[in-house]
Amino acid sequence: MKIAIISASARPGRQSHQVALEVKKRIDKLSIDSWLWDVKETNLPLLDYTFDSHPSPGETLKNLKSRLDETNVFLIVSPEHNGSYPGSLKNSMDYFFQEYSEKVFGIVSVSAGMLGGISAAKNLQQYANTLQGIVYPPYLITPKVQNLFSDGVLSDDGYAGRMDKFLKGFLALAKKLQ
Repeated sequence: MKIAIISASARPGRQSHQVALEVKKRIDKLSIDSWLWDVKETNLPLLDYTFDSHPSPGETLKNLKSRLDETNVFLIVSPEHNGSYPGSLKNSMDYFFQEYSEKVFGIVSVSAGMLGGISAAKNLQQYANTLQGIVYPPYLITPKVQNLFSDGVLSDDGYAGRMDKFLKGFLALAKKLQ
């Protein structure tokens, strides 16, 4: 099993990225092959051609395509922006389609507010279904993210427990479907 953890925000000071790094750390401790797709770092231009129709995809797209082909599980960590997930995520993921088909998706949403990005999570479940992915039904919401970390270290035991429970169930489904 190879998991791509997608850090969905490209904004400066993004707090959802801390959550993505924490997820990656916990998955790495389980000796599961994973990689971090940071949409901010990838910095793909506005979508004009999908990879399959692109007249001359650059090295960044070719390398990303290769990594996506090797990946069979996706875990999206996304903030909520105006009631949905960020355009940076949609733009980055829309370069590809068949690379997601029949692969397992998990959703972690992040918000500074009380609801933890639940609207983004619901919209991402629908998006993953549209990509013909197999969506793990529960999602992990992350409310008040600004209070969960201290100097980049997860300091909220309650949230850590919820994350562990979510990852356990998500990884169990992913393994069953391999």
